[in-house]
Amino acid sequence: MKTIRALFITLLLLLISCSAPEPVTPPTLIPLVDTPVFQSPEPTAPGDIAERVVETETAVSTPELTPETVDPGIPTPEGSGVRPQEAQQLFVPNAGPALSDEERPPTMSVPLSINPDDHYLLIRPIPSRSRNYDLEWYPFGNDVLRTDLEPYRIHHGLDFPNDTGTPVLAASSGTVIHAGPLPSPRNGVNYYGNTVIIEHDWEWADQQVFTLYAHTLELFVTVGDQVDQGQLIAGVGSSGEVSGPHLHFEVRVGQNLYGDARNPMLWMAPYEGMGTIAGRFVDRNGRLITSAQVQLRPVNVPIASRAQLTYHDVIQSDIIWNENFVFGDLPAGKYEVLLTGIDNIQYLRELEVRPGQTTFVTISTNFEFIPTPTPGPIATPEGDDGDEDEGGENSN
Repeated sequence: MKTIRALFITLLLLLISCSAPEPVTPPTLIPLVDTPVFQSPEPTAPGDIAERVVETETAVSTPELTPETVDPGIPTPEGSGVRPQEAQQLFVPNAGPALSDEERPPTMSVPLSINPDDHYLLIRPIPSRSRNYDLEWYPFGNDVLRTDLEPYRIHHGLDFPNDTGTPVLAASSGTVIHAGPLPSPRNGVNYYGNTVIIEHDWEWADQQVFTLYAHTLELFVTVGDQVDQGQLIAGVGSSGEVSGPHLHFEVRVGQNLYGDARNPMLWMAPYEGMGTIAGRFVDRNGRLITSAQVQLRPVNVPIASRAQLTYHDVIQSDIIWNENFVFGDLPAGKYEVLLTGIDNIQYLRELEVRPGQTTFVTISTNFEFIPTPTPGPIATPEGDDGDEDEGGENSN
């Protein structure tokens, strides 16, 4: 009996030892780039920036784009617009915010300035139950990035596609200084369609602030009306030179002029749990590098990558940030920003986005940037007024 019991125990121990899992080797931890969340927007010398520079076979050289000729004193779009083929290479399908309109969190309350340099003073001009985030393929300071659309013109605002009649709201309180068609002063074409412009009843950095709402179907205000933040002022439409119903929204600082438009993403409060990345890509002399490729790649956030170009040189930067690229509506988390300079050299930086804040970065290169000279005027052939391509910004 003892022999049988001993044999049974021996067999049991043998089975247990065969089924025991092998020890697991822990993964090797790779340290992340140690980059401060916020850096001063003042020009930074190349030696002050910690960069990771890599050569890649697939990198594309920074395109040399011909600047758009725009008189900053003209309050509506003019000229034929730049049509760079390079802009078509960067469209990323479905690169907008991943959440559906029903799942989207509400925006944070304004005024919002967790970071002392932030100035989120405006609500979104479209209510939360509608699409109040912009087109990712036509960002501020860029031409269109979709491969199925011809390049159009450098965007001076943001577009919010919505059904006809969707409410358009005043982004802040102020006085209506324009309500109606907004024809070009040069040729009389009504590119913006029915337009409302509000002069706000507050100043920022000792400058007046204006917001513009274009392509509306109908207007519910007239010149001289005092409006409150969130007040219904118009309905989304497709008036003017457009290809579909949407709201074109601009923020103008200093003067009510086309050339004084600034990026609205730095003025509208983010969604709850989301923030913004703004940055400056400069050469070794601190000069802004225009039309360089920028890619935003999430590290631990489940959204798609995004891509755009640094601002074209007709675009004004924010007077505090002095930025030349912005990515907004980013869920909090870690991201990589990859910029491509000349000679296929790329500059990679890892950043952390925090809710309700702008994360700022300056990336300085080791080369000198020399912009392409603006071409001189070309005589228009007799009988051709050259206005076929003019117009306000459009979208589908």
